[in-house]
Amino acid sequence: MTRDQVLCAAREAFSERGYEGTTLAAIAARLDVSPAALLRHAPSKEALFALAMSEPEREPLPTDFLSEAPADDPVRALKRLARQFVPFIERKMGENIARFLRARSEEEARTIRLPFDPRKKTSPPVRALRAVESYLRRARAAGTVTVRNPRAAALAFLGTMQSYVFLHRILAIEPPIPLERYLDTVLEIWRHGALRRPRGNR
Repeated sequence: MTRDQVLCAAREAFSERGYEGTTLAAIAARLDVSPAALLRHAPSKEALFALAMSEPEREPLPTDFLSEAPADDPVRALKRLARQFVPFIERKMGENIARFLRARSEEEARTIRLPFDPRKKTSPPVRALRAVESYLRRARAAGTVTVRNPRAAALAFLGTMQSYVFLHRILAIEPPIPLERYLDTVLEIWRHGALRRPRGNR
C-alpha cells in the first residue's frame, strides 16, 4: 500500500461522504487494510483529510485520450469524453464540498484553496479545455464538425457536462435524468439544432 493509494482512497471517501460521514475504517476498507495501517501515513483522521485534500492529484485528465481520438467520429469521441468527464467532475465537486464543510470559520471558508493554481496555463481546467478545443479543431479540419469557434464550442460542451453534475449533485433535481439520455439530447442539439425559424423569417 503506497502513500498515493492511501491519499487517493481517502480523497474519494471524503468527497463522497464528507469529513463527518467518513471513518478511518471506511477508508481502510477501500484498501483492504486495517484502520491502524492508515496511521503510518497520517497521525489522525484530521491530518489525513488535510493531506488528501490539499495535495494535487496525479491522475490523468479525462480529456487526455482526445489527442489520439480519430477526428472522423466526433459523436463517439464526445460520448466517451462525457462518460469519463462527468464522474471526474462529480469527484472534484465532492472534494470541494468536503473542503468547504470542513472549514472551521467563515474566513477559512472564504480562503479555501484549490489543489492547483488556476492562473497557470498548465492547470487541469486549462489543459482540459485546450484538449477539447484541439480535438474540435482537428474535427473541423476533417469536415466532421462545423462550429465556427472551436474554443467556445469546447467551453460549451464542458460547461454542459458541468451543469449536469451541478443539477444532479447539488440541486438534486427529481426525477434525475440518466446521463446517457442527457448526452443523447445534447448531441441531438449539436447535430440538428433545437431552434426553428418562424415561417416567413429569413
